[in-house]
Amino acid sequence: MQTVKIGTRGSRLALAQAELAAGAFRAAGFAAEIKIVRTRGDEDIRSSLAEIGRGAFTDVFSELIARGEIDVAVHSAKDLPAGEEKDGFFCLPRADARDALVRVLGREIRTVGTGSPRRAAAVSRLCPGAKVLPVRGNVDTRIEKMLRGEFDALILARAGLDRLGFTDERVKIEPIPPELLVPAACQGIIAVEGEAGRFVADEAAGRAAQIERACQRALGGSCTGGAGAYFDGAVLYAQLEGRIAKTEYGGAESIALLAGRLA
Repeated sequence: MQTVKIGTRGSRLALAQAELAAGAFRAAGFAAEIKIVRTRGDEDIRSSLAEIGRGAFTDVFSELIARGEIDVAVHSAKDLPAGEEKDGFFCLPRADARDALVRVLGREIRTVGTGSPRRAAAVSRLCPGAKVLPVRGNVDTRIEKMLRGEFDALILARAGLDRLGFTDERVKIEPIPPELLVPAACQGIIAVEGEAGRFVADEAAGRAAQIERACQRALGGSCTGGAGAYFDGAVLYAQLEGRIAKTEYGGAESIALLAGRLA
């Protein structure tokens, strides 16, 4: 039985995603082995995501694949740089793409933690009068900070919370519809980088990923900027800073239409 070597970061969420990929490869008739890789983004915990760029968490994996040290790398697809040269990845089936407001029960929301300009732009709609504060770290770290009182609420990806199986009786999770906050391009999709990914590729997720990445580029948004793009299979939603538009998807002209509306 052929073994697929899977590279991943070492956070609890990254490992949960790698285990989902490993399960998909095993179901396809392969053995699977997970290798943890430390990236420059893991080393630099002080700079903001806008300063270091999402590539800080993914670039090293391409080098490891090229050298044959791993066969595939597993990422949150939204973490991949937005350029076309990074479009050649495969996708596992998509989870819930929405963001969620994660709040401490019984606490007034005066501060909301997020490192995303896209999410920050939506706070005035979701929590009028609340102050946005920057936050970095994995999901567990951010929630710990909130429970300690550094923030009253956070905005996090619902898929990550679900994949971690997060529950806490002190915390309420409120999914946010795309009409109020458009998810980041490819949010909820696990990307499998490397040719072996074709054995576990999900066609619907792959199509959505390519549409959303094309929309993100048309909006001029990087993965750390204020742009959002979400295709639900019929409707394409786009966000630029705090402005949101949507249209029935009909190909590249739909992307151009939304980019024009939000320009």
